[in-house]
Amino acid sequence: MTKEYTDNLEEIATFGFEAIDPDEKVEVNLKDLMYVFSTLQEYQRFFHQPLHYKNIKDIERFLGSINEHAGFKLLHTSIHEKMRNMLPAHIDAKYGEGDFDSPKLPFYYDGNR
Repeated sequence: MTKEYTDNLEEIATFGFEAIDPDEKVEVNLKDLMYVFSTLQEYQRFFHQPLHYKNIKDIERFLGSINEHAGFKLLHTSIHEKMRNMLPAHIDAKYGEGDFDSPKLPFYYDGNR
């Protein structure tokens, strides 16, 4: 089976969303939502300016590890401790069933590039 890769990361990130009722609403904890929002803002603040990451060491410093107060820990906490609790059970189950797994892989998975 040939794997298909794409540069369209939005296509991958939103795969399967057509099955979500556009009128369905959820109630979330404001502090948790602000944590996620601020995490995304920090990623944007870093990556919007190429001068912030002149070399790979700059990116490694920004990301850090799960044990450091840096970008990767912020992202991990946002996804696994904050956002995951905001998802209704039927949507969370769809993740486990692979309903949101795009058949295409992101370009950076292609070892031949």
